[in-house]
Amino acid sequence: MKKVQGRKPTKKTDKELWTLIAEKINGGEYIFLSHAKKRQKDRQITDIDVLDILENKGNRRRRRNKSKDSYTKGYQDWNYCVEGNALSGKEKLRIIISFDNQAMLVITVIRLGV
Repeated sequence: MKKVQGRKPTKKTDKELWTLIAEKINGGEYIFLSHAKKRQKDRQITDIDVLDILENKGNRRRRRNKSKDSYTKGYQDWNYCVEGNALSGKEKLRIIISFDNQAMLVITVIRLGV
C-alpha cells in the first residue's frame, strides 16, 4: 500500500463499498497482500472463502462491521472490515480490505469462531 500526502479520504458508504468490491473482483483487480496470504495459510482460509464472502455468494451473510473500519494517516483510503460465514457455515471470518488506484487490497483475514 502506497502512502500519499493530503487530506483524509471520505469513508465509502455501504452501497459504494459493495459496488467497488464487485467491480474489482469482476475485473480481476484484487491483490492478496503478503500479510493476508500468511494469515490465510496459518488459519487455513482459502482465497475462495475470502472472495465468496466479499461477493456475498451463497449463504455467506456478508456484512460490514463499521466499528472495525479504520484509517491510517497518509494512506490513500480507509481499511474496511467485512465479515461473513466460512463455507462450513459454522464460523465467521473477518476480512480487512482497502483500495489503491489500481486494485482492491486484501490486507488480512481472521477466523472469529462460532
